[in-house]
Amino acid sequence: MQSCKNAIEELVISEIDLQISHLPQYRREQINLSEVAAYALNRLPPMYATSKSGWLRQRKKAITEMRPQIESAVRRALVSVKPDALRDNSPLPSQEVASHARSLAALQQIFGAENASWRDIPNALENALMTIKLKSAVSNTYLVTGKHDDTAIGQVSWLGRHLKTSIDDESDDRKAKDFHTYMIDVNYQFSNVLEKLVLSLAYHQIQKLHPAIAETVDLGETTAYVLNRLPPMYATSEKGYKALRLRAREVYGQEVVTALKEAIAVCVESPNLERMPLPLARFEAELEEALEQVNWILQRDDITWRNAPFIVEDCLIKAVNHEIDWRKRSDYNYPHVT
Repeated sequence: MQSCKNAIEELVISEIDLQISHLPQYRREQINLSEVAAYALNRLPPMYATSKSGWLRQRKKAITEMRPQIESAVRRALVSVKPDALRDNSPLPSQEVASHARSLAALQQIFGAENASWRDIPNALENALMTIKLKSAVSNTYLVTGKHDDTAIGQVSWLGRHLKTSIDDESDDRKAKDFHTYMIDVNYQFSNVLEKLVLSLAYHQIQKLHPAIAETVDLGETTAYVLNRLPPMYATSEKGYKALRLRAREVYGQEVVTALKEAIAVCVESPNLERMPLPLARFEAELEEALEQVNWILQRDDITWRNAPFIVEDCLIKAVNHEIDWRKRSDYNYPHVT
């Protein structure tokens, strides 16, 4: 949920990384990091933010006032979460863990570019397609001459090819830190089941308002207001997700409705029409531009952030196997992200 994010998640993950760094390798491999994170997050107050000022304020409060609580919660989580072969390991529903950052991480893996941002992806795709074309030409030359050079073949392999990323060259240290925050949870499988539930209820409540009033109510702010007044309910498995979602409806249903009415009233009385979005929102503009360029390069119009990794990988495999005829375009004229 890009318009509303719990600022304490990043601090919990960073604290987990710090505490397990002192453990032996075999012990780290036994730890289910997602369960540790969920355990800690469920014992810490939620700190959702929807704007740049709110995000910075929540982070400052968490760092200066809640550091001991975060350290203690993670320490208890590492002690309490034990390896259990009988524990339910069914993954969370895909819609609960799907995110723009996870799709980007999948594309990074495909291109062998660990730090690539969204604005690097079109260039990475062009490089991969051209490298495949070059490799094919070199292979055909070997077939004609009867010569073969494994070293040359390896040099034109697109997988693992070094990609000079914009983040590596980014002079703005703030953006690099924001990108780290954007990507920090891609290897974790947890979700606060209240997020989408409250978001959906907030949307329907706002739709019932008079259009003139509804325009003053921000969906993200309304959702964050409610989430910050409810106990977090993070799950890491399908079974846990269903159980917590049922509990949320039965135990907190009326509380959610009451908090939603309060949130809407606050937004109507004090609309924040000029607020700056979350710092992470900058990557959403890059995402939209990157997808437009990727669709143009592959001559498609159906590529979205959800299916991009699957379509891109499939096209590269087909190009390697000569199942598609990709021709280099010499008239690139799409606008690049700046």
